[in-house]
Amino acid sequence: MPEPIAPQSHPHGWRSAWRGLWVALARWRDSTLAAPRGANLGARTRADAPLAASRRLGLWLGALLASGVLTACASRGAGPAQPTIPPPPRLSVSEVAKLMPPKLQEREGWARDVLAALEVEELAPSPPAVCSVLAVIEQESGYKVDPAVPGLPKMVRARLEEHADKLGPLGRKVLASVLEGRAKGSRKTFDARLRALRTERDLDRLFRDMLAYYEVEYPNTFKVVDFTSGLFASGNLHEFNPVTTAGSMQVSVRYALQKAGEDADPAEVRESMYTRAGGVRYGTARLLGYEAAYPEPLFRFADYNAGVYASRNAALQSQVSRLTGHPLAPDGDLQLYDKQGEPRSEDSKSLRAMLAFRRRFAPELSERTVRRDVRKEKEAVFESTDTFRAVKRVYQRETGEAPSYAQLPRVTLRSPKLKRELTTAWFARSVDRRFQKCMKRYQAQKAK
Repeated sequence: MPEPIAPQSHPHGWRSAWRGLWVALARWRDSTLAAPRGANLGARTRADAPLAASRRLGLWLGALLASGVLTACASRGAGPAQPTIPPPPRLSVSEVAKLMPPKLQEREGWARDVLAALEVEELAPSPPAVCSVLAVIEQESGYKVDPAVPGLPKMVRARLEEHADKLGPLGRKVLASVLEGRAKGSRKTFDARLRALRTERDLDRLFRDMLAYYEVEYPNTFKVVDFTSGLFASGNLHEFNPVTTAGSMQVSVRYALQKAGEDADPAEVRESMYTRAGGVRYGTARLLGYEAAYPEPLFRFADYNAGVYASRNAALQSQVSRLTGHPLAPDGDLQLYDKQGEPRSEDSKSLRAMLAFRRRFAPELSERTVRRDVRKEKEAVFESTDTFRAVKRVYQRETGEAPSYAQLPRVTLRSPKLKRELTTAWFARSVDRRFQKCMKRYQAQKAK
């Protein structure tokens, strides 16, 4: 198979090391991807759950990606051995603390939690890895464990009233009855607590207390039970919660629940996300816990916002669009997904364009093969599929240009928290600026 095409080089310093990753990846593929077609090279994941591939490769590539320092390798066969580069620096608690804003309280506590999160993911606590995590924390919450959400009471009440209206003319009266109750031992009504909501944790606790109260007090009241069962039943809570991310890194609640596993208590997972250690733990896993040969961290920051491998897949969408003439929005999703992040049955525009690509440029691929390969779009192994390779090969042949591995996805952010229209590209660049400042602080400290 042809070697993957390396991205353009970057200025000297840690950025230039990302290019070297392509060389290492190509050599690994020479020996590994020669396996029979269809070999399982990675674990299957859901739509936004990161891939945990081979532990040995993960540790190796993870260290390369996190540190930006590569070991020079001599080519097989003749030739003198190249000198090796010392292992990347491993930052201590005090060193990590110095990379944070000087006026921040409990800097060492944050530093310990960041290092613990990296250790769980088996990633070296190198300057790039640490600065990546710190940049997201600063961007998403400004180092607030449970950040306040402006206008939260209004957003939640609007959702509740929308649901109450579905019950008919008496819906609003039923809602008022529900909100008049109190949790055991509380002096405030649910309505008073709703008006005072400030953070996501306040909201989660309010919903759980309301459910517990009405399960005990009104088990036989049809309309109230009908209202609360639809509102609070397990699996439906998130539909009425306008906030789908939580904690200091604003990580997806759905991702955290998947990461914790089926046996985990959802309430405990949610509570842990509102702690400093838990928010950093899940956020770090989401940010760095999967393998991608990105030439620079910017694309991983975009993935944090748009979904794993969104930057890689957006580049593929642009290439397929140019080859076929099918207009596509490079949003990083080759399939359509429901609210739970599960693939929908109907064909997306991207899939239809890839089937058109098959008919025109790669008739040796069956339609079944293309559909099977596209289902792997959220996995590292997607790059090893016949469809992915064919697009890259044909693009270079037809255009005379090296196909890029990644590009920033074109996604408009939609959230009740946002007061103006923003995009994934804006988010990624904003985080990257913070990352660059963190790396400069590290270099300045190192120079002292």
